[in-house]
Amino acid sequence: MGKHNLVTKFNYFYYNNFFLKNKRICAIVKNISFSSHCQDKYELIKKNEEAYNLEDIFIRSIRKMNNTSLVYASEDINKNGMNNKYLWELIYNRAKEIKNSFSINEIVVLFHAYCNSLSYDINCIQIINFFWDLLNNKINDLSYSSLLALYSCAEKTKNSHKIKEISNILLKYMLDHPSEMKLTEKGLNIILKMCIHNYNDSIGTIDNMNIIHISNYIQNVDLKDAKTVMLCLHFFIIFNSFGDPFVNLLKKIQSLLIFKKITPHIVLKYLYLLNNINNHPIAIKEVKNTISIIYLLHRANNNL
Repeated sequence: MGKHNLVTKFNYFYYNNFFLKNKRICAIVKNISFSSHCQDKYELIKKNEEAYNLEDIFIRSIRKMNNTSLVYASEDINKNGMNNKYLWELIYNRAKEIKNSFSINEIVVLFHAYCNSLSYDINCIQIINFFWDLLNNKINDLSYSSLLALYSCAEKTKNSHKIKEISNILLKYMLDHPSEMKLTEKGLNIILKMCIHNYNDSIGTIDNMNIIHISNYIQNVDLKDAKTVMLCLHFFIIFNSFGDPFVNLLKKIQSLLIFKKITPHIVLKYLYLLNNINNHPIAIKEVKNTISIIYLLHRANNNL
């Protein structure tokens, strides 16, 4: 009996201490969670307050800004995620007052900032037309980086005439100064969309030298976005370009497939469009390798 009582007491104290410790742990965890929640709330309130104060500063100061300050303000509005149409009305009104003081690149930056703002409205024709009017007859003087930014504005504003005009200037620039174009992935994305758009709408032909230049750009850009990778594949297929850049892209796609960064059926959809590849044995080999990987992934995912 004494031994039984001793065991009972031990169990009582053990489990009692265990539950007490668990309660303490739960209390600590709840306090940590509550503190973390409060901290997140505090940070959100602080961020909103800072944004509100910044908006207030802009509202009071935009009317007095010069051209350079206005450009910086437009970029700050986007960086801080402000969605306030009134701010852009103020910028528009101030820009009209000092329109002759802007350089052509400043106009592009301002226009690009508006097109990429949370307050952008395609129905605000007066703002959109204002920027296009300022750029009238000056587009030929832009650098390739400004042309890329302006092309995205033409897309956003659904201005087919400007899309065609900027496309032709960019393609000519590429022919004349291929080594000067140092493209980021975003810039490459725009170039690819432009070429595919030209091809689909028969806006104009793409020179063979430009196809070579773009193929080289694809090789030199570190591709991280799956959408850009698929644009590259689309480009190679529609222009029947199956050399080393195409082969290297397929190897990139194989890696993305294995790590599940790209959807297999989309890759198959593009590969189905392949033709005129018979004279490119290395390309054919990599196409087969890509299809084999897709097949093996399908079996693995379906336990076949």
